[in-house]
Formats: sequence, structure tokens, C-alpha cells
Amino acid sequence: MRKITLKLLTKIPTRYVTTGLLLIITLFLYGIIGSHFIMGLNLVDSIYYSVITMATVGYGDYIPKTGIQKIFATTLALAGVALLAYVFNIILTNFQEKMNEYSKGAWKMKTIENMDDYYILCGYGRVGKVVFEELTKRKQNVILFEKDEEITENIEESDSAVVIHKDATEDNLISKLAGDKCRSVIISTGDDVTNLFIVLSIRESNPDAWIVSRASKEENYSRLRKAGAGKIVSP
Repeated sequence: MRKITLKLLTKIPTRYVTTGLLLIITLFLYGIIGSHFIMGLNLVDSIYYSVITMATVGYGDYIPKTGIQKIFATTLALAGVALLAYVFNIILTNFQEKMNEYSKGAWKMKTIENMDDYYILCGYGRVGKVVFEELTKRKQNVILFEKDEEITENIEESDSAVVIHKDATEDNLISKLAGDKCRSVIISTGDDVTNLFIVLSIRESNPDAWIVSRASKEENYSRLRKAGAGKIVSP
């Protein structure tokens, strides 16, 4: 669990980390400059006062006395609290999102492991949607690979239908799944080059896999056949 937690925390989007660091640095500089010119502290004491005020510790060794000093200390403390709340909110929100993704991914892999056999379908376009609906109507197990997140969110999953939001050309998971339990890999994207690449990737690690590929142009039939497609279909 500790390894999973560290892995999830390291995947916080860079833009959030950068924004948080810039805000901390900006507030810290404000605290140091204000402590020096308003509180009349030297550099070391200014750094010290900024840290304890931003952290709302307040040991009481430096007490603001004038009106401007009190305003400065108040703004520094309030900004410190707001900044800490912002940073922790980012961390917790992203951690929760990553945990949900991890849990959902674990459920998907567990569901696939429990399948006796399955079909792998690449692409949920015009053709892929028809194939998916036909397989599910026949109560066949289907693993769908679709790179469009908006499309995957609208597909209902079950114990016999698993949707994986990945680009089949950029991930080797499809090759790992196209093993003994896979009855057939059906490649239905509208791009022949993409289909050719997926066929080659699967055939490289699974020489016995039965692959059915869509072809949009007749001149690509022979290329897909040579790449390892067992059957080629043109809509």
C-alpha cells in the first residue's frame, strides 16, 4: 500500500505542482521582505519569522506592535493558511482521483482474469460499435480498447464487457491479452495504417492469435495479410 501511495502522489499533474511552488516562493519572498522592512528584522530572523507566521505557529518571540506590522503579520498568516489549504486540497483531490483510477483498473484486470475466454475489439467507431453490440447481444465476453475518453465514459461495463481507455498503438497490454484465452482480436479503426500497426504488434508476440482487421482501401488488403491478419473485412 505504501508503494501504491507513493506512486500515486508522484503522478500529480506537473501544472499543479508548479503553481503550488510558485505561490509558496512568492509568499515566502513577501514574508522575508516585509519582515525586514516592516518588522525591522535581519535576514535570518526574517526567514524565521516568515516560516513560523506562514505556518501559523507563532512562538511569540517577535510580536507586531504598530498598525502596519499587525496588518503585515495578519496578511502573511492568512495567506499561509490559504496556501496550505490549497496545496493539501490539490494533493488530496488528485490522490483520490488516482486511487479511483487504480481501483477501477484493478477491477477491470480482475474481471478479465475471471473470464473463461473473450474477444478483443480495437476501436469503437461506426463499425466497432456494431461489432461490440453484436458480441454483447450474443453474451460473449468483450474487451474494448478505445483511446477517446469521452466515448469510453458512455459505454456501460459489466462482468462480460470491459472498456480500456488506451491507445492500442501505444500500449502493449493488448499483446499481453491476446493469448490463449483470446478467441479473436477484431481491429475496427477507420485508419488502415493504425490497423496494420496493431496487427504487427499482436503478431510479434502472439503468432497463433486469430486476427480480423478492417481495411478501408483495397490496396491495403495484401499488406494486412502479410502483417498477419487472418481475415480482412471491408465495410
